[in-house]
Amino acid sequence: MMVNNSHKNGARETNKTKNRQAIIDAGIRVFISKGVSETTVRDIIRSTGLASGTFYNYFNSKEEVLVAIFNDFAKEIGKNVRDENIQPNNFEEFLRIKLTRFFKFVSSKPEIFMIMSNNHNLVNNFSINTPQIILEIDYLKEEIKEGIRKGIFPNFDVDLFGTVIRPVTDALAQEMISQKKINIKKYTDKCIDFLTKGT
Repeated sequence: MMVNNSHKNGARETNKTKNRQAIIDAGIRVFISKGVSETTVRDIIRSTGLASGTFYNYFNSKEEVLVAIFNDFAKEIGKNVRDENIQPNNFEEFLRIKLTRFFKFVSSKPEIFMIMSNNHNLVNNFSINTPQIILEIDYLKEEIKEGIRKGIFPNFDVDLFGTVIRPVTDALAQEMISQKKINIKKYTDKCIDFLTKGT
């Protein structure tokens, strides 16, 4: 008699995904409440309710958890910001579409920027540019290059823009979520003015 292992494998994969997400969710909670430097692996494990061995099946350190948090967040932002169907008429319109979506998403999930705000120096010094973040910026740069090729956008140094946009949007997102009333349009306008006029 043949044994069907596909159901077992499917259940195992689902469990792996759940465990990984439980560790990431716990990492977010603990990093916000204790700060990155004060957090230990034991704190994260305690917050998951999982066995310590389970943690080490997925991550070797709290730093790896932090990288995974930022990576997953960047992937979600990318899904929300990218849209193959948009046809902007100019660069400012392109930025407005992208930045409005970015700030909307950030306002719906402020916890990542709370980690960054609470641990600004430590986080910046160590792993703000995770592989997924770099990939998302590369996607953005390719869209801009395509706009330049089509003659819709002005010709400028796209690589320099890619270097500048992250710290600018991060700083404004952190400022935005610290406000009692979140104003997406205000921060979109602020970001566009800075990126296009330097003001």
